Amino acid sequence: MIRWGILGAGNIAHRFSASLAHEDGTQLVAAACRTQEKAEAFLAEVPHADNARAYGSFDALLADPGVDAIYLALPHAFHHEWALKAIMAGKAVLCEKPAMLTAQEMAEVADAAREAGVLFMEAMKPRFVPLYQQVVDATKEIGTLTAVHTTLCNDMLAYVDDRPTYHMHGGAGAGVLLDSGTYCASWLDDFCPGVPVLTGIAGTIKDGVDIYVNATMDYGGLEATLECAFERGKPRTATIVGTKGSIYVEELHRPQRAVLTLDDGTQRVLEAPYYIDDFYGEIHHFCELLRAGATESPIMPLKDSVHCALVLDTIRAAFTPTPDTLKVLEEQERVLRYPERFGADEALALGNRITQLVRTCERYDREVTIQITRESDGMQLFALSMDSKAPRNYDYIAGKRGASLACGHSSAYLQQQMVLEGKADQLFAQMPDVMPSAGAFPIRVAGSDEVVATLCVSGLHEGLDHELMVHALEEELGVKAPALTTIVF
Repeated sequence: MIRWGILGAGNIAHRFSASLAHEDGTQLVAAACRTQEKAEAFLAEVPHADNARAYGSFDALLADPGVDAIYLALPHAFHHEWALKAIMAGKAVLCEKPAMLTAQEMAEVADAAREAGVLFMEAMKPRFVPLYQQVVDATKEIGTLTAVHTTLCNDMLAYVDDRPTYHMHGGAGAGVLLDSGTYCASWLDDFCPGVPVLTGIAGTIKDGVDIYVNATMDYGGLEATLECAFERGKPRTATIVGTKGSIYVEELHRPQRAVLTLDDGTQRVLEAPYYIDDFYGEIHHFCELLRAGATESPIMPLKDSVHCALVLDTIRAAFTPTPDTLKVLEEQERVLRYPERFGADEALALGNRITQLVRTCERYDREVTIQITRESDGMQLFALSMDSKAPRNYDYIAGKRGASLACGHSSAYLQQQMVLEGKADQLFAQMPDVMPSAGAFPIRVAGSDEVVATLCVSGLHEGLDHELMVHALEEELGVKAPALTTIVF
């Protein structure tokens, strides 16, 4: 009999307890919360826990000799401390994702588990559902892997921002990268060998917490993307691309269906329902390891947890702009100048180019509003608003244009400059006339510093508006500007 204790009693602990009831040879014998009353209330709601012991302190539960294994369901910021304490107490630990906040923390826990000979495993659900192995096996059919794209975005900001949950109010453990991005990182870890090099990041910070991240990375020629969000919804998928085809996985954090497509047009659907629910696979695997006396999982080994944390560390390190960011923005403006003139014909071609990129490039996943204004007299040379856009996008454009004119650079430049100068709290003090947010770019002609026109784009947000403008100008002018690795708002 494997006797389980639970540290923490949030919603995830309730779901774990319900699934544990289906695993033979196990019993929930204890739960600990910050108060005795909360622990008792939790156990009163859990089926098959009539004789379980309630503890008002985590230390008390770890001291209980009648507990063999711990499900660590505390907020992210507490995982490191209590994982180490549980290991020192000789308890096997199934730790809810993300196992730790950083790769350094995870390395410390891994070392402690190995030294103590105690089983520790991160509860990375996708790897333990029946479909996952089918996907792994199917990668043999698509040739050499060239790209892995992961997206886990949920439109839930209004919900999490208004409640005292770990999502927005969990201190160092808050943010979408740790909450959702860790699932994406696990897919990248399993299919992308080596250490990633960050090639680009766009994101949004709210009250010091990341609520949107879109990062691109290079694994020695294999392209990887990680996108996660609290403030927008879109299909939550993993796409594995090879030289002979691709695999499209639906609901990457708890997958049951995927589609294999070969370059010859052949398609095959991969389907595998859960045995019980999305928790049961990891619980059953962990219990089998304990029964066998194993101290590490072959499916989610300690090194993989360290590497998943390293992927998130790599992305998080780019959240803060540096003076080099301004230099890159200045160099983009220097390179992206028209050779002789910029008039109505050039504006039409540029506007159409942006429209084409939005329609054809998967990276730009929303429609946009485009406006090109001649600055000598305020004449609009090009204006287009796609079907899904609202009039407020023109208001945003007016503010972005005002920011660009105010600083003589792109509107992104003003935003990054203010952050570097410690004026982030003043960013939107002059709205609606000045809106320091990516989406306005000064058009100049070679040999002159005069701003002939201002190109504005609104709709993609978080630096992708800026990236789209640069992308379009590069194609129109047949030149390559330096890439802006980091742009976080």
